[in-house]
Amino acid sequence: MLEDTEWLSDFAFFKDLLNHMNNLNVRMQGKNQFIDDIWAHLKVFKLKLNLFAGQLAKNDLSHFSRLNSIPSVNKEKLKNYEDGLKKLHFEFESRFQDFSAIQTELDIFTKPFNVNCEAVRSDFSLN
Repeated sequence: MLEDTEWLSDFAFFKDLLNHMNNLNVRMQGKNQFIDDIWAHLKVFKLKLNLFAGQLAKNDLSHFSRLNSIPSVNKEKLKNYEDGLKKLHFEFESRFQDFSAIQTELDIFTKPFNVNCEAVRSDFSLN
């Protein structure tokens, strides 16, 4: 298996991807994180997935160091990885759509001076 470049490229890609996902996991942990902090980490990761897919489309492996260490990665494999990243992005979009739905409510606490007071739910207003 260690001489099969196709298997090695798959292994390297998934190792790099899991490293990126582990970094997200670590950022989302810890004390004193407001829900908007967690949502910000998720939004950044979704942007990174788009960035990574775009870079793979251009044969740019700068964010995939292990995959970059494989001597000759098949172009078809890179297209499969790109498609996989797009599917993962879609999964993140669908699984965390509840955060998008409450973005306005989150903005009340994180950007209070940018919120339209007329648009605030009545149960968030002062009595």
